[in-house]
Amino acid sequence: MNTKSSATKEMRWRDYVLLRGSEFGSFWAEHGNEAGRRVLFIVGRGFDPRGPLGLARLVAAAGKCLIDVFALELLDESTSGSTDHREAAEANWEAIRKTVESRGSIKSHAVQFRSDDGRRIAARSAANIFVEETALDGYTDVVVDISAMPRVIYFPLISRLIYFYDERTTTSKPRPNIHIIVSEDPHLDTLIREHGVDESAGYLHPFEGPFNLEAKGGRPTVWIPVLGEGRTTQFDRIYDLVKPDEVCPVLPFPARNPRRSDDIVMEYQNLLFDQLRIEPRNIIYASEFNPFDVYREVRGTAIHYHKVLGLVGGCRVALSAMCSKVMSLGILLVAYELKSSDVGIGIAHVECQGYEIPRDAPLDMEPVGLWVAGECYE
Repeated sequence: MNTKSSATKEMRWRDYVLLRGSEFGSFWAEHGNEAGRRVLFIVGRGFDPRGPLGLARLVAAAGKCLIDVFALELLDESTSGSTDHREAAEANWEAIRKTVESRGSIKSHAVQFRSDDGRRIAARSAANIFVEETALDGYTDVVVDISAMPRVIYFPLISRLIYFYDERTTTSKPRPNIHIIVSEDPHLDTLIREHGVDESAGYLHPFEGPFNLEAKGGRPTVWIPVLGEGRTTQFDRIYDLVKPDEVCPVLPFPARNPRRSDDIVMEYQNLLFDQLRIEPRNIIYASEFNPFDVYREVRGTAIHYHKVLGLVGGCRVALSAMCSKVMSLGILLVAYELKSSDVGIGIAHVECQGYEIPRDAPLDMEPVGLWVAGECYE
């Protein structure tokens, strides 16, 4: 029996709630101060200076709201970091503790990146942070601040939380709203450099899709990577894994820097046009500012290939996020929605051992909030 739904059904996030800048504070001043609100705030515990900012903004706006903090200690990052990193991590942790104070409880949870035998287990560790949906009981809202989390953590974590929400639609249990927030600075994103990139890529749990099968089954593979600066090594290694028959790169436009997509094309020119001979019509443009625009464009492309190639047995679609965190959320939403459809979809990803943020880099953070499940969609 085929339990997959058709990919042609209405977009789940056709209508959406996206908050930027002052809208973020206005929303939480109204929503967070409603009687009975209680928030579970999930945040990364590490050295990234963006870590404490989202919580501080939410606490300042929602003065009457009870807030419990659940901090994820990223062991791979903290154990391999420099003295500067450890000191910055402790300063961030102290800032988080002071921000919460008497507003609620604060807990820390260690997330393992490697098993005892050296295997990468970060994605499965993140997916299993909340094993039972009862962990969300008593909360009206769950907020995941991804500002100081890597994709290998927040992709499976958010997927599990939305899954819990969807599961509760068949019961009488209350369903907490699911929010994602990020302190965004596109310029800082271009300055961050990953190091210790793994020698080989893999498919990110729980989005292995049809790619966990050894053989392609005669179906062509379409690869849709969202590109950003300084990721050519990741591009090469994911390409070696996916071995696509067709590549449709996504570039950020419109963007804060109007020439950003042109600059990225120049950086990837040898890979895209000299080696892969990609047709310009294959290039997709999506807003740097709006993850739902990325979602709409990538979803449409994936379904287009699914329909066209369905005449010859179908295809497999691999997605990759080599971009800002805001844009990467569009990839996550596409993968989550189409995972339960008849589109064979997965996320190809390559991990790194850490990243560096220039010490004197100016911070120009804008709060961005996404409401991805809850009252507004009912």
